[in-house]
Amino acid sequence: MTLPEVDFELETWRMVLFRKGPRADEISDEMARELRARHLSAARAQQAAGALRLAGAIPEPSAALPVTGVAFFRTSEEETRAILDADPAEQAGLIASEIVGFVCPRGTLG
Repeated sequence: MTLPEVDFELETWRMVLFRKGPRADEISDEMARELRARHLSAARAQQAAGALRLAGAIPEPSAALPVTGVAFFRTSEEETRAILDADPAEQAGLIASEIVGFVCPRGTLG
């Protein structure tokens, strides 16, 4: 990742973009609710462990940008991928994720 030249300190995060997963349409509403609850429980555990700083849903994704949620991790790309691969909603295909590098002034995200 090429960092911009600035006169202040930057820090790097992993931004995760969540989208509808490849099997989302095949999953019953009841199972989807259960998977979302397990997804949120896993996210809270990652937040308590210090890996996840911020996460939230986008309730009305657009056709042009079909992102359903965003998260910011303070982990390496490999660690972030391992966390996401262990997520029950991702394993079931309810959601899919993409990891993107994100830089901001140090302290912006806490």
